[in-house]
Amino acid sequence: MAQRVLVTGGTGLIGGEVILALARAGVRVTAVTRGGSQAIASQRLRDRLQKSQWFSPELLGQVEVLAGDTTLPGFGLTPPLEIPPDCIVHCAANTQFSDREEDDVWRTNVGGAEHLVAFARAHAPRARVVFVSTASVTTGPEGAVVNEDTAFQGYENAYTRSKRQAEAIVTASGLDTVILRPAIVLSRGIDDAAMARSILWAVPIMRELGEVPVSPDSHIDIVPVDYTAQCIADVALAPSLPHRLYHISAGTTSQSFKQLLDAVAAECPEFKGIAPVGRKPLSKRAMARLMRPLENYLPFMNADIRYANDRLLGDFTAIGIPALATSYVPSLVALISLADALTEMVRP
Repeated sequence: MAQRVLVTGGTGLIGGEVILALARAGVRVTAVTRGGSQAIASQRLRDRLQKSQWFSPELLGQVEVLAGDTTLPGFGLTPPLEIPPDCIVHCAANTQFSDREEDDVWRTNVGGAEHLVAFARAHAPRARVVFVSTASVTTGPEGAVVNEDTAFQGYENAYTRSKRQAEAIVTASGLDTVILRPAIVLSRGIDDAAMARSILWAVPIMRELGEVPVSPDSHIDIVPVDYTAQCIADVALAPSLPHRLYHISAGTTSQSFKQLLDAVAAECPEFKGIAPVGRKPLSKRAMARLMRPLENYLPFMNADIRYANDRLLGDFTAIGIPALATSYVPSLVALISLADALTEMVRP
């Protein structure tokens, strides 16, 4: 088992939980964290970790913070690492969907993958490299349960294009690599409204619309972040790997859009007015209120895709299936005000 793991993206949704999962396993973690100084980087990471249900001050003794930036050669580390890690878990990513932000997305996700490969070759050539991608690199064929061998297809945007290219860079590196593709990841167990609304801001907007152009029967594959992080940690620490590509997903236990809406409305009655009406065109006024940001989500919601998780569950039998999304989505939606949703939706 790896004794020393380097993690990028530790202040993000997934990366912070991965650090805590590894620390709980007794592993020494080096967290490459952005910050103008070592003190700032350390404080940023501590602030993030303290929001988790799994945080305890004792775990900080397992974590070393290095001020760095994955968009820079060598991850911007000066001087380089004194002790090479046994494993590198690359969680750092720009998850913006907007094509207007494609240059920034490409710099973080594709440039970051290039720097990851160069860094591993120079400083840890024998380390396992765990690259956290996204299941949404494939969104077709619609209405299917797709496995890891399904070719890239379906709707794409700046984010998914960048992740496809980044996967290709990592896979072709000749290093000891494994690609992990989480489905939609939500912030169960994290006390932070901003992380809750990073995706779920769309729900209050839908309430304002009333009718939404989404099929009620379309499945939405969702996993909680604590489950996702534990899967990533287990893959990182496994002595050997039967496969080099895994989905982290709900798979056939994914629930439909209507099931999710019904669960939200049961806990938050003010959301009972949302009516999924399928892909029929909405009025010009409704489309104007949707605005472009919400339109970025509709192809994913209507794809009716479930990502097979048989491979992960077969190779890691202790992991088990994730909790049903209806058990935690309502409580996350309850954290989001309409004002917060409106602020979030105008972000790129």
